[in-house]
Amino acid sequence: MKLVKVAKYIFWTFYNIWFYLLVFVFTIIIILPSFLIILLNRNWYKKFYVMGVLWSDLILLGMGMFPSRKGNIKTKKNSPYIFVANHVSMIDVMLLVSTVRKNPLVFIGKKELDKIPIFGSIYKRTMILVDRSSNDSKKQVFEQTKKKLNAGISLGIFPEGTVPGLEVELAPFKHGAFTMAIEHQVPIVPMTFLDNKKRFPWSFGGLIGGSKGTPGILRVKIHEPIETKGMVKEDRVKLSEDVRKLMLDDLRNS
Repeated sequence: MKLVKVAKYIFWTFYNIWFYLLVFVFTIIIILPSFLIILLNRNWYKKFYVMGVLWSDLILLGMGMFPSRKGNIKTKKNSPYIFVANHVSMIDVMLLVSTVRKNPLVFIGKKELDKIPIFGSIYKRTMILVDRSSNDSKKQVFEQTKKKLNAGISLGIFPEGTVPGLEVELAPFKHGAFTMAIEHQVPIVPMTFLDNKKRFPWSFGGLIGGSKGTPGILRVKIHEPIETKGMVKEDRVKLSEDVRKLMLDDLRNS
């Protein structure tokens, strides 16, 4: 039994190192050149979004993870949407991008992400970062969101706001994504990641025995777009609760 435990920790350690190596290598080879081109003209973002899809696909493939979509993304070409999903793993971003594919999107994330070497520099210039302690930052997010949606670029948001503990099935939702959807009259598309926590759970334990994951299938339950036309700000709470119930049902019946 002790040998088995040691073998698992060795595998998990190298599996974690391999993940970070894949992210670093493919960011340098794929994302960085695309980013430099986009800096010349930010309107080219939609054209080069395919490189983000390639980046996501290659990382998932390199980790031995294979997306399995349950349902189809029923969206209209050049129309913006807000895609929401549960947040349980470091591969959530890759899986969301790989799943959405033909709908160029940007993420709304914590400002602290801009401190990550190389990735942070790219992230803060192409995505929308929010400092939740600053009201000015929240106002800027609204304006940036408006510009992206008007340009036909969708948003990717994890409404839990952070990655909850492994024992938490689904954390309470923050209302930001649903407020934005209603304010901009943009449909919400819920997705549930059924296997990410099992395949590569978020861990702060470092590389050695950190994320105790394994290769395998990543099931994604895709729901039909929920229209927000005609809704008012007060409807954000019910909309949030309805979407959370969808995801909870998916997780409990998976």
